[in-house]
Amino acid sequence: MENSVATIQCSDANCQTSNPQENTFCDNCSIPLVKRYLWALGDWVRSYQVGQLIAERYLLKAEKIVLDTQPGVPPKLTEEVPIKLRPYLKLFPYRLHLPQVYSYSGGGEDAIEDLEICLLEYSNIPLDSNGELLYPNFLPRLTEVWGQASPLRQLNWLLQMANLWHPLEKQQMVSSLVDDPSLVRVNGSVLQLLELTEDVHSYYSIKQLGKFWLSLVDTASPLIADFLEELCHRLEKGRIPHYEYLISYLDQAIAHCGQWYQHHYQIFTSTDSGPTRDHNEDDCYPPSGELVDAKKQGIDLPFALVCDGIGGQDGGEIASDLAKNTLLENIARLVLLGQESNYEQYLQELKDLICLSNDRISQRNDAEQRQERQRMGTTLVLALARGHEIYLANVGDSRIYQITDTSCHQVTVDDDLAGREASLSYVFYRDAIQSSHSGALVQALGMSDSAAIHPNLDRLIVDENCVFLLCSDGLSDYDRVEQYWDSQIAPILRSETDIATVGKQLIKIANTKNGHDNVTIALVYCQVKFLGDSTTKPISMVSVENSLNTLIQLRSSQKTAEELPTEPPHTEPTLPWKTTTPPTEIKKSSSSSPILALVLGLFALIAITVTAYFVWQSQNQTNQDNTLQSQNLEIY
Repeated sequence: MENSVATIQCSDANCQTSNPQENTFCDNCSIPLVKRYLWALGDWVRSYQVGQLIAERYLLKAEKIVLDTQPGVPPKLTEEVPIKLRPYLKLFPYRLHLPQVYSYSGGGEDAIEDLEICLLEYSNIPLDSNGELLYPNFLPRLTEVWGQASPLRQLNWLLQMANLWHPLEKQQMVSSLVDDPSLVRVNGSVLQLLELTEDVHSYYSIKQLGKFWLSLVDTASPLIADFLEELCHRLEKGRIPHYEYLISYLDQAIAHCGQWYQHHYQIFTSTDSGPTRDHNEDDCYPPSGELVDAKKQGIDLPFALVCDGIGGQDGGEIASDLAKNTLLENIARLVLLGQESNYEQYLQELKDLICLSNDRISQRNDAEQRQERQRMGTTLVLALARGHEIYLANVGDSRIYQITDTSCHQVTVDDDLAGREASLSYVFYRDAIQSSHSGALVQALGMSDSAAIHPNLDRLIVDENCVFLLCSDGLSDYDRVEQYWDSQIAPILRSETDIATVGKQLIKIANTKNGHDNVTIALVYCQVKFLGDSTTKPISMVSVENSLNTLIQLRSSQKTAEELPTEPPHTEPTLPWKTTTPPTEIKKSSSSSPILALVLGLFALIAITVTAYFVWQSQNQTNQDNTLQSQNLEIY
């Protein structure tokens, strides 16, 4: 039936008051209303007209676009996950870029209105000031906005596509990237796929990315157009035979491009025991209430972390303090790596540091003979900025969000039971979080030795002004960040407030709207300014290959690090970016960096190519491409 006056319920479980659609705040409790727009997967939606209410809940706003008018009520889902939807769940760790199933009814006796209905959700859909879609087609296509983007953002989008190749290939869904360009959408700096399509054959290769990207060359920034065109030609000819090689090229191009930008970072942290706890097990860095301005204070690597201690009185706070101090004592290693080091080295160093922190806590537990639930531990979220890059790490269920003027993305995935069961395709995520045990942690620092710890590590390219929010679940529980980011954090980016004021306000929101736990936040405010002008020299393939060659020579000359010490140094922690004393040496991984092996292999291929070229010149033979394609590369 037609319904032009449908209301939207407050998402707060204690309220759920119905409000007019145009409201941005609840009339009853004043909490910001969550406007959750969803994408209809399949053709079933053609049975309805725009303005109709589906299953007395989902308002059809436009073709294939619905608004959930009851965002605080768990959606309807079948107990069994159908085979065709399992790839969505198995790709759950990539939900920043890929949709997840929000509601599914498989038809038959328990179906919604006797139809097989499937709705997909995304990390965030940009809305205007009235809560309506900012883009009429849900999210803009990459091809629609490509020409207006900065060179750094264009390269950033390409890098995200390259990084998605392997996980999609494993699920036989790589055609989602190359067969239908209309599926490749963008949400600010984040590339997102509208839906997944199953591969119809097994002959997909990254050559097809070259074909797609070649269509973008004419509207690419003049500063990267020549490089992109040559990259596409090499892809199509098979001279870049694997996605890891492609990432190496893009990474060096981004490093060149990043030099044209100035990145200014400010950090503010705050922690509070909360209204119902008698002590605070959380910890953070920089110290609570301190505002850090990296530019003014001459800080090379702006760094923030939040720890949420586990283990009760005299337990959690010890674990979070041990984790913080271990990182502070050793993170200066990253300064010593130098600007020439690649992102793989930084990620490996961060992993080693986190494992060291874990072992310090675990050893303390063993020394005090703590067993099972008596063992103390802590979650960890960490952000470290290096120019145009920001390195992120998490263990546990503390979170990191990236907030822009129009969007809020959760960029970490919780290490909890709900997330694990979803990624194993046992149950839909929206169903899993309804379980009373859904928040149980599957890993935290200190519970066992580092062999059992798998830190989640990532590197994002910062190509616009944004704020990263690191927080414990004292704030993130009950979707408080989803509710308040637009009214409380986004104003920082409009110069309407500052991060210290916002940080204090977030603590207040956590205490008044949640109040069940300690709460800790860290805000990292990133300001980006383009410094290029008419004299800026465009990126060329030659300059990128020269950088790769320099990187190889640098890595070849580095010495192997010494073994990790079993005891921490007995020194007070110092500012990691200003220390003059070399940090504790960190044990290197037993295997060499995979990216180094790949880059070495890349240059071996280049050498073969050059040799083949001169042979061809003298003997009129055309074996260049065949030589390259004959390499059998095993990455994993």
